[in-house]
Amino acid sequence: MLHGDEKALKALLTQYHNYLLVVGTRYLTDRFRVEDVIHDVFADLWNKKESITIHAGVKSFLRGAVINKCLAIIRKDQRMDYVEDHSFDSTDKAPSADKLMDAENLKNAIDDIVASLPDKCRQVFQLSRYEGKSHKEISEAMDISKKTIENHMTRALKTLKNELKRRELLIIIFLLIKISFLVGGNT
Repeated sequence: MLHGDEKALKALLTQYHNYLLVVGTRYLTDRFRVEDVIHDVFADLWNKKESITIHAGVKSFLRGAVINKCLAIIRKDQRMDYVEDHSFDSTDKAPSADKLMDAENLKNAIDDIVASLPDKCRQVFQLSRYEGKSHKEISEAMDISKKTIENHMTRALKTLKNELKRRELLIIIFLLIKISFLVGGNT
């Protein structure tokens, strides 16, 4: 398309700049960011000039490239907002001892439940959740099919969910009995 012709690139930029600016500002409200996006698109176009093939019209291609870059920026901004909203700030209060104890109790309960799983199921769960292995990696390491791995993971997660609910209900029942005993004992 450009075949190393810098003048052709500049002509395209001049011809489509205002149009792409309008397109970009529909997604990003900051004109300077949109300008950066447009220049990034043209830099990418120049860097890939030898290998790029445009099947649709140039205008459609450039429009799509600008929209894709704008959407990527929006996604990145949303991820950054999420991280900022959920990160621990040094000015925040440290977690209370009760919360730390609850987290430790939950971890212990999960460890107990995982330990009670059948051997293969436990191994698959630990490789997946504790070691971060993909189903493909587990399949190769254990010489079992991906479907078997999915079945083990479904079983493990279902067991965890049911056991945690059961234990939570037992704690609630225990607390209700204790409260009723205390209330009944005071009358």
